[in-house]
Amino acid sequence: MVFLFYNKWLLRLLVLLCGASVALVASRYFSLLGQKLPEGGARDAMAIIAFLVAGWLAMLVAEVVDSHYVRVLGCLCVGLGGWVSYPWLFIKDGPSLLTLPAGPAAMQQINIFFWAAMGIAGLMLLLLVVRLILDKANAGRLPAAVASMRHDRVLSSPGPDASAALVNGSGLGNGVPAPSHLEPELPPIPVDTSPLNVRAGDGDLGAQEAAVAVQTQRSPAPVSRLLGIGGLYVGQVFSLSAGEHSIGRQDSEILLADDTQVSRRHAMISVGPDGLATLTDSGSTNGSYVNEQRVSSMQLAPGDTLRFGTSLFKVEA
Repeated sequence: MVFLFYNKWLLRLLVLLCGASVALVASRYFSLLGQKLPEGGARDAMAIIAFLVAGWLAMLVAEVVDSHYVRVLGCLCVGLGGWVSYPWLFIKDGPSLLTLPAGPAAMQQINIFFWAAMGIAGLMLLLLVVRLILDKANAGRLPAAVASMRHDRVLSSPGPDASAALVNGSGLGNGVPAPSHLEPELPPIPVDTSPLNVRAGDGDLGAQEAAVAVQTQRSPAPVSRLLGIGGLYVGQVFSLSAGEHSIGRQDSEILLADDTQVSRRHAMISVGPDGLATLTDSGSTNGSYVNEQRVSSMQLAPGDTLRFGTSLFKVEA
């Protein structure tokens, strides 16, 4: 049941059905008003039905933007368009249009498709509101019931030891269940366990000093890829060739579209010809983290752990 709230294709189907209903209402109303007022009927029909059509266009724009918040706004616009159009369709013009030869049948169709459009918009609004509530409750992570139904994720740039069997969901394909370590739930944050060279009598070293000690052992060196180790992208590999690699939910080379805690333009990794890479935050809402320290810009080293939203990656040479 919860999968319904995470199915974008269902939302797009509802948008198409709502658009078809609006189009049928508009065509029937244009036809009737054209018969009643041969000279200005089309113009008057356009002015009345424009509110409903504009509402559906807002839903269409929401699909292009691919934002649930904009989808909610689009549903509300359809409802507003229906509220404005209803008096004209059924109260002011309806009785006179029923007197036309094709009036009764056409008005019956207008009534059916009008309420179909309103019902579809209401259902879509309900799905979106529940989805946003679930996102807040799960901190942007997919519920286990949804993750178990996801198909194998195509690796954007597999490394030498990555295989087509790596997934972000229920299995490795061909009916073979996924190992437990590939579950998309957020695991404990990995830490650098390399020795800190602390003497036996230095038990009073604070947590902050320990973190600084770990950072000082980093040695920037050429890197080649990011490996997903936690969150929604476990096992996924992103190549880091020379150039700039944008990170975000939209139009990014490192596309994290399913992590709602990631900004549309979250960060950028710049890799030089020598393989040295620098991470720069792009003003993201939730920040970019290197070894669990929020940074605005930092040179990367093999072994570093990067976190964007709820997604964890390891930098590899």
